[in-house]
Formats: sequence, structure tokens, C-alpha cells
Amino acid sequence: MSDNSTPTSSTATIPPEGGASLTDLEPDGQKGRGRIVIAAVVALALVLGGLLIWRPWASGDNGKYSAADAPLRVFASVTPHADILKYVQDNLAKGEFDLQVIEETDGVNGNDVVEHGDADVSYFQHVPYLNSDSKDKGYTDLKAAATVHVEPYGIYSDELTSLDQVPDGGLVLLSNNVSNVARGLYLLQEAGLITLPYKYGDTSSQALTITENDIVDNPKNLTFRQVEPAQIPRSLPDAALGLINGNVALEAGLTPSKDALVLEKAAGNPYANILTVPDALADDPRVERLSEILEGPEVAAFINQTYPGSVIPVAGGN
Repeated sequence: MSDNSTPTSSTATIPPEGGASLTDLEPDGQKGRGRIVIAAVVALALVLGGLLIWRPWASGDNGKYSAADAPLRVFASVTPHADILKYVQDNLAKGEFDLQVIEETDGVNGNDVVEHGDADVSYFQHVPYLNSDSKDKGYTDLKAAATVHVEPYGIYSDELTSLDQVPDGGLVLLSNNVSNVARGLYLLQEAGLITLPYKYGDTSSQALTITENDIVDNPKNLTFRQVEPAQIPRSLPDAALGLINGNVALEAGLTPSKDALVLEKAAGNPYANILTVPDALADDPRVERLSEILEGPEVAAFINQTYPGSVIPVAGGN
């Protein structure tokens, strides 16, 4: 977690001799004007000293986020998000702006980090997750600034080599967050293992929040367990199937394009990963430029070269 402590200053007021205040020495008609002049002088001194920073693009954030000439603090998943941002910093952003990448750790939610002011923006989630999380927590100011890539969801198994081998009553591991429960179920439907009341790609709130209780047909009598996403790869020996997001699979040493029994399609995929920004930084020049770069051809080429078939860019001429 980034330390977002703001500089503090202490000031000592030295009154004139006899204990009179500065304004007590002025004629009555000049006291109010004197206070204004003194306040203006003090504010100017603080600005020149770097203790106050004028940020017209972030008015109203009360110093919660970093200044336009400071490094942009980005909360990001380790793979591929942080890797992509490091490529941007080293190759595409030189001389324009700096990035401070705050890598995700287990149990830390990027939306909470941004809302608390410990990061300026985040790059770890898709729109259905953002919408679900914001609704649960009452966040209203987080928006997508750039749509970057898809990490295809996959069906994995430690022992099975074909979906034809899935046993009756087999255990299926699902992610324990609402949007990815639905995402996993849709992939099972695409694989012909279950039937749901909605089709993949339906972006209605009902379709994006279904659970295993909404399954219409389950011919193999599959059972389901929701667990932390990072634990699913480690738990595959104890289950028939596991539904794993692309970045989690990569971090676990899996290659989605090779190891998944079934891999989610990129075309028409509503789960593309986004750069998320609070309203206070919507017009920040660093955010605007980073959004442009992330959706550009250089980043698309880097993704295709580094994660062929496992991470798929959705912009940049792909």
C-alpha cells in the first residue's frame, strides 16, 4: 500500500510587543483588509514553498489525490497489469509523466484504495466488477477511462483432459465475487455443461449477477463451491474443474492458451479490463495521456508478444 501522507507544517505566530495582534495596531476600518492581506501573503508563501499546490483539474478533492506534476499512483494487479504499466513507464511515458505502480496483494481491493486516496487510479478490474463493487459500497465517482485488454476466463482441471471426462456430481470451483461467479457460469454454459436463463454477452444487471441457484439445467449434477480466486489453481487437485481468470492463471504458472480445456472468447466480451479513475481526476492530463497510451498500438503489440493468446488487447488496432 502506498503511503499517501501529506506534508505537514507548523507555524508560530509572533505578536507585537505588549501582546497586541497585528490587526489591533490598525485603524478599525483597516482591520478586515489587513486580515485579507495577511492571509494572501501566507497562502502565497505556502504555494512558493510547495506546501500548497494549485490543482484546477482536481478542485474539491481536498488534497486526496496527487498533483499533476507528481507521479501518477496506479493500483494494479501484478500480472499482466503491472507488467504493462512498467512497459509504459520505461518506453512510452518518458519525459511526459511518471508512474508509481502499487501492486495488488491478496485481500486488498483497488476501489477501496482509490476511494481512500492511497492511489490515484486503478487498473485491475472489468466494468461488471466495478459496477457490482460500487453498488455494494456506495461508490458513485469511479468511471472507466480506458478499455485495455481481456484476460480470457478458462475452465481448468488437474486431471481431466476433456470435458467428456467430467464425472457425474463433479465439484466445480468458482470465484467468490459476484461478477466472476456469473462469468464462470456463462463459460460452463458455452461448454455445454449447464443451461442458464441468459445468454453470454447479456449486460443487464440481472444477467451479470446470476449464481449457481439460477441454473436451469444441470445434466451432470455438478456441485459448486465459491473460493478466493487465487486459491482456485492450488485447489484443482480437489475438484473436477476450476474456473480461473487469465491473470490468476498466469500468476499460478499456467498458460491459458495451452492449459485451459475451454477458453473464453474475446469478441463481444463484456469483461475487458479497464483503467478506472475517480471523477476528481477525470481531466487530469496524466490520466488522459495514460489512457491514450494504454489503448494505443504499442501496448497492443506488447500484450500480443508477451502473452500470446492468454491476454488479448481490445484496442490499438488488434
